[in-house]
Amino acid sequence: MNVAVVGIGRIGLPVATKIASNGHRVFGCDINTELVGKVNRGENPLPDEAGLGELLKQVVAGGNFQATTDTIAAVAECETVLFAVAVDVDESGRADLRNLFSAAEDVARGMKPGTLCIFDTTLPIGTTRRELAPRLESNGMKLGRDFSVAFSPERLLMGRVIEDLTKYPKVVGGVDPAGGDRAAAFYREVFGGQVLQLANAETAELSKLAEGAYRDLNIALANELAQVADVHGVDISEVLQAANSQPYSHLHVPGTGVGGHCIPVYPRFLMQGEGPSSLSARGRQVNDEMPAYAVHRVEELLGGLADKKVLILGLTFRPNVAVTPHTNAVDLLREFSARGARVWGHDPLLSEAGTRELGFDPAPEPLAGYDVAVVHAYHRQYAALDWANVARLIVDARNALDRREVESRGARYLGIGRPATPA
Repeated sequence: MNVAVVGIGRIGLPVATKIASNGHRVFGCDINTELVGKVNRGENPLPDEAGLGELLKQVVAGGNFQATTDTIAAVAECETVLFAVAVDVDESGRADLRNLFSAAEDVARGMKPGTLCIFDTTLPIGTTRRELAPRLESNGMKLGRDFSVAFSPERLLMGRVIEDLTKYPKVVGGVDPAGGDRAAAFYREVFGGQVLQLANAETAELSKLAEGAYRDLNIALANELAQVADVHGVDISEVLQAANSQPYSHLHVPGTGVGGHCIPVYPRFLMQGEGPSSLSARGRQVNDEMPAYAVHRVEELLGGLADKKVLILGLTFRPNVAVTPHTNAVDLLREFSARGARVWGHDPLLSEAGTRELGFDPAPEPLAGYDVAVVHAYHRQYAALDWANVARLIVDARNALDRREVESRGARYLGIGRPATPA
């Protein structure tokens, strides 16, 4: 089978590589010429993606995978087209679909009769049918007669995409009557895992938004409970351990907000559509306010932040993955700076230029002599730090550290919803 994967970024590249490794001929289509060249040389542009490097070398060397900037020509050779083009939100908080629209229009110019198009990008409900399918008809072919369309959301965690491709059921929903059946058969063939075929694309679109909204709201609840714990001087980690010992409670861990491509974004797709979304909006508000709340706690604890030296450790949105969209590290920078602190940033996964692009002055080595160090993303490289040398106060922004280890080194500890070490 010949397959075109349109968009070979954080999700599309490992998906394309895995399909190619199962014996199919895959074209990875992207407008980034540097990325295309690197992939065609068998060089892995995502070194933090587990299992990708060796697999990519194999499929490129074996001739099963080729990257290209000529989407139209690649699609003309394929029976199936997967869209893995990232969708973010614009300045108004609505889905920014421009890149996906452009990709669909390119595919329409190369698509041959009988093609199956699957949108593997999370979308507002109804987008596949109302916005994308008509663009695929722009070159004269007719949906349901000449080609089929389905929606199948990614259910993957960056850093372990290849593992997750078969770890969770693949959800599909068709736009035309044959779309769902064909998409389900396609995924069973290329991945071999379980497939859940839903009634239509809209059902599948809502199922993915439901996953994201659940996680965002769960984190928002944990963050509110952490603030209650602070009022009463109790430790939220003990509260969560006790509550989650009951099988119907699955509370997440509080922290300084939510970052990344997914959880801060997908609830906004609900908020822009038809139907009630006040709960999603409230969850977004709670989580967006957490960086300011955490910095305020530090300010109160220290009696002010003017001229205090602050280090933010880990600028990516989560540990051990070099991804920065919507990272709360930049929110912490803004809040500390607004209170007069001097702030530096450090991340072993980012270059100095990448650190500066986020607005930070890169922290000089060795990491020592700060008044406050905020562990925003607890990368594995930080496990060996001598906390007392780094800073007098260690702020555990994700409640990821061992409190006793920090205190045993002679540093004060402050977690989200956890009492500070006495001075």
